[in-house]
Amino acid sequence: MTDAEELQALLLNTRNDDGGWPSHRGRSWTEPTALALLALQGEAVSSKALAPSASWLSQRQASDGGWPPCAIVPQSTWVTSLALLTLAQEKEYSSGCAKGLLWLSDHVYPELNGLQALIHDAIGLTPNLAPGSSPWFPGTAGWVIPSAFSILALSCWSARWQDSRFDKTIQRAQTYLLSHRCADGGWNHGGSPQRSETAPSYAETTGLALLALKNHRSAAIDSAIHLAQEFLQKPDSTEGLCWLIIGLGAHGVLTPSDLQRKARPRSTQETALLLLALQTQRGHNAFLRIPA
Repeated sequence: MTDAEELQALLLNTRNDDGGWPSHRGRSWTEPTALALLALQGEAVSSKALAPSASWLSQRQASDGGWPPCAIVPQSTWVTSLALLTLAQEKEYSSGCAKGLLWLSDHVYPELNGLQALIHDAIGLTPNLAPGSSPWFPGTAGWVIPSAFSILALSCWSARWQDSRFDKTIQRAQTYLLSHRCADGGWNHGGSPQRSETAPSYAETTGLALLALKNHRSAAIDSAIHLAQEFLQKPDSTEGLCWLIIGLGAHGVLTPSDLQRKARPRSTQETALLLLALQTQRGHNAFLRIPA
């Protein structure tokens, strides 16, 4: 077996009978299901074999258009982005995605009005609801990770529809990412009103932000790429390793093919991310895949 075949088999063998995936074991959740399905879409797995998972994911959509994390947390959250990215490749199960995109774009925070901007600038605070950021849960502070996923999902569907309805929202979100870089050139959580950009960067958020800023070329991006390559010398987690490979790959930066051998996945999410990282090294980035 190749590494990809082993990871594929592991995902298929740990899927629940309802078609979804748990993070470790037990009930199915939206995040591991979306990531596992996204990874398997890039392998030689038949659409028939993936149909139960696509069906499970599409049926989890809430009446407001978003997706909740699981049955016991009914509120729509950031996982809406992952569901939209995954279902973009599933025509039969994507009918609710238009409503989901409206929910998602409504939860990218708008620009501050003139008075709000003046006050924040005067006292040197970063607003909780920073323009262009997205929260983990609606109405809470914006963070780098959900903001990056919002960019990826909105960009994916903009490419599918070939229209510009979300362009301003995407640009606002990318501006948020670029303005929340840390002093070392990368990104950390980015959600603190106490200016988290003065704290050290994290490997996983740096890789993910680079992925969401694929089309940007600047000295700032060059600095972030350099830092990501430094992180790769000693990755501190499987998740961090995978996002670094995926983010660097989006900018055409090749990474050693044996890097993933250092990782041992401990959850569905990590297994899926390892497979997605392997696909990136083969030249197929699932997060930038042209929608079906």
